[in-house]
Amino acid sequence: MKRILILSFFMLMALPLLFGQGDTLVLRYRRMAIDYQQQIKMAESRLSGAESMLEAAKSDRLPKFDLNGSYKYYGVPLKLAPPADAPPGTPGVELHNRYSVDVTLSQPIITGGYLKNTQLAAMSEVELMKAYVDLNKQEVMLNADIYYWNAVSRKEIRNLLIRYRDDIGRFMKVIEDRVQEEVVGKNELYQARVRYNDAEYGVIKAEKELRVSLMELNRLLGVPVDTVLPVADSLKVVDWQRTAGDIVQRALSQRPELSMLQRQIEMNQYKEKITASKYLPNMGVGVGGLWGSPSPGLKKDPAFNYNIQAWLSVPIFYWGKKKEEVAAIRQNTEVSRLEMQRTLEMITLEAQRSFYELQKSQEQLDFAASALDNATRNVSVMVDRYNEGLSSVLEVLDAQLYWQKSYFNYIQAKYQLNTSYSAFLRAVGELAAQ
Repeated sequence: MKRILILSFFMLMALPLLFGQGDTLVLRYRRMAIDYQQQIKMAESRLSGAESMLEAAKSDRLPKFDLNGSYKYYGVPLKLAPPADAPPGTPGVELHNRYSVDVTLSQPIITGGYLKNTQLAAMSEVELMKAYVDLNKQEVMLNADIYYWNAVSRKEIRNLLIRYRDDIGRFMKVIEDRVQEEVVGKNELYQARVRYNDAEYGVIKAEKELRVSLMELNRLLGVPVDTVLPVADSLKVVDWQRTAGDIVQRALSQRPELSMLQRQIEMNQYKEKITASKYLPNMGVGVGGLWGSPSPGLKKDPAFNYNIQAWLSVPIFYWGKKKEEVAAIRQNTEVSRLEMQRTLEMITLEAQRSFYELQKSQEQLDFAASALDNATRNVSVMVDRYNEGLSSVLEVLDAQLYWQKSYFNYIQAKYQLNTSYSAFLRAVGELAAQ
């Protein structure tokens, strides 16, 4: 028993070295969650729609080609004027059918800035949607981390409880031998069995919680819930000290929420100009051709005609409508600016808070590791004292129980450190799937 506990102690001391190598599975599951989650697909669909609207805005600046056709039948025919050289009193030709095919090529020249600002607004919306996709990815990756670290911690707790149960089982063998030798009474064996049964119950419960956590991870990743995905046996100890630096500045320069709000402000400013453009001069040119009846000479037989167009529209007076419409859009811009200011404050707070929680999680882990070291040494001492007849069986069992609780706290502290680190990366906009 003593040799086993000493071996366990040296394995514990090696944990930071083993876990410090990192866990590449978390990156894999981040990518799987991104590929599956519907909210990412919805965000990407919105981005695709914004990109299509940008291409549509670009096409508005190019010449337009239109083809129109019409046909009418008149029950009471139209009377066309007689030819100029016809004798007086000659009746005009009656026209029952009127039809035409019209082809037009037009090009806007001056639009009051409508086309330019529509394109710029569409470009801002594309950038906004890119930031929106990034925001959703950050949220999904954080959830993937939390579910994964939870599954790993449940697995490590399950393994701990199995180890705790087996240690009690080995101690029971020692007691059984001493009972057979009539060195101790059966009450000590019964005391050990009670602890063993309690440990066995803990193993059963931990197995259930592990399975449920794996099912939750499977659901997030979009795989069948009964799939057995590989997860690490133990949580790693994160080397987060490299994150030191200007935390707030990193967050303000990388968080997608700020990029989204900045693009929203730009869009509203462009919409102000688009609204104002309706009340500015507009000019364009075009050419066209028409074939149909009546012909240019007002004859019944169809013929071809062409036209060259130019138009100019100058709005004069609309009773203050332009001012009010632009003012309404400007209020949206002001709302976005206020939202930007509020978000800046919230992100600053979140970055500082997440870093503080990360520091405190490290302190919890350091304390838990020290407590586990003491608990491990205590078990070794109590076993020695029991073998020498200086300690009771309950003192040994209590020492094992305190060791198990200390190890449980150590696992929980590692879980808190990992989740705090993921939350910190999310707070500064640095979560990545590779």
